[in-house]
Amino acid sequence: MATGKNVLEMLCPAGGWIIYGDEFDGITWVDDRPRCTKAKFEAGFVEYDAWKAEQEAQLAAKKATAEAKLAALGLTADDLKALGL
Repeated sequence: MATGKNVLEMLCPAGGWIIYGDEFDGITWVDDRPRCTKAKFEAGFVEYDAWKAEQEAQLAAKKATAEAKLAALGLTADDLKALGL
């Protein structure tokens, strides 16, 4: 279940806000960055789970790509850890 903070992190990732609770009226905008509307914020609770799943899928794909590149070099993630990387 998404929280107001989760929704704002999705809609306004650059920040510029403080939220108390999960209601639009609990948002304090602290600078002049682009803001979301109340309607967009409320719709964000429905959209969040799909967005989060997409973010996690992209991260997994990037990890798989990196591991494939390491394997092509004859290395593993453990080899990098042993080197302190």
